Amino acid sequence: MKLIISAGGTGGHIFPGIAVAETFVAQGQENQVVFIGTTYGLESKIIPQHGFRLLFVEARQFLGRSAVYKIATLFYILKGIFTCLGIINKEKPDAILGMGGFTSVPVIFAGAILGIPVFLHEQNAEPGLANKVLSKYAKATFVSFEESSQLLKSKDVYYTGNPVRQAVKGPREIKNDETFGIFVFGGSRGAKSINESVLSLLPYIEGYKNIVIYHQTGAEDYEHIKAAYEKTNVRHEVFPFTDNMAHYYNRSDVVISRSGASTIFELAYFRKAAILIPYPFSAAQHQWKNASHVENAGGGYIIGNDEASGERLHGVIKHLMNEPVLLKQMGENIGRLYVDDSQERIISKMQEEIKGKQK
Repeated sequence: MKLIISAGGTGGHIFPGIAVAETFVAQGQENQVVFIGTTYGLESKIIPQHGFRLLFVEARQFLGRSAVYKIATLFYILKGIFTCLGIINKEKPDAILGMGGFTSVPVIFAGAILGIPVFLHEQNAEPGLANKVLSKYAKATFVSFEESSQLLKSKDVYYTGNPVRQAVKGPREIKNDETFGIFVFGGSRGAKSINESVLSLLPYIEGYKNIVIYHQTGAEDYEHIKAAYEKTNVRHEVFPFTDNMAHYYNRSDVVISRSGASTIFELAYFRKAAILIPYPFSAAQHQWKNASHVENAGGGYIIGNDEASGERLHGVIKHLMNEPVLLKQMGENIGRLYVDDSQERIISKMQEEIKGKQK
């Protein structure tokens, strides 16, 4: 079986696609995956690094732009559809899986035109515009949050959870030392506002001898943040980027982060209580809605980007340090969001549809 996966733009679309691809090719030597993405998204680096072939298409975001930009975007969509028609005719896939975002639009339209079974995966609690539009053309849509199914037009919507790639899914270790670990990150590139918020937290926690902060800053802020830590007595490990997220999840008692879907489900996999600071400019405020889902489940606290002061962060951290039973319960609560066989559910439903078509 040959599968085309369209995944691009941000890691939130790309990494779940890679997770599905890894599982699919591991199921049989005859299984093949080809990705379609853009030359300017993160996929141009990330997907080849994971050993998958990546073909390119023109695609542009539609939201939040001028009328002239939107007209030009329609031209690029049409151009992208024609490009994808050629790619699909050449590659002859058995199915196409779109991971949402603007990159999926020309791929899914082209697949539907050619009669190839097309499927979608929605990572966020609030479906993106692309998936809302494309869902009516899909044989099935897979969702990470059960509530999302009511917001899509696909006749068949399946709750599968959000796939987590193998590189992150290290062994889950029981933390049994005396430290109180805080893992801070804003994504692979960091998040300047989170970095600054945590710097403002440092004076409040200098008196806590058992606190250790593990802080992924992103490359741009690394030197500045590292120098600020070194002027304090706070125990810390500061780094621009890590390929070993599992190590720091396991070393932490609480995580301070954004609330993209990939982050939410990594937190769920490791069962880590979270202080979530949603990215304020995410499309349709989907990060806030993801975070709300976690908070309502009792797995974390939301602090708005403009409210994330050192004093506010300290208040939450102090509360959690004084309530170890609550902290453990929060980890168990967020852990219930994780679906262990997410990739397998997606692949199985696609295979069922393809076999039904062949009969």
